[in-house]
Amino acid sequence: MTTLLENETDSIIEQVRRLKEANAEKYGFDVRAIAAAARANQRKHPERMVTRVPTNAGPADGEVPLTRPVSKADL
Repeated sequence: MTTLLENETDSIIEQVRRLKEANAEKYGFDVRAIAAAARANQRKHPERMVTRVPTNAGPADGEVPLTRPVSKADL
């Protein structure tokens, strides 16, 4: 027996897969062309990108520095 949540999750996953397939088809299933289009879209809409910079707090767990979201004023 499937639950309502499982059905919703399945439909979202199927929708994402259809969009991914359509996008791949648009660029002839060429990974380099897909990546170039994604980079161009990122340049076109920088406000949609999340940029993180290290904080002055030092490393977390001794290896990876902590990060924080960056505003345009920080850049």
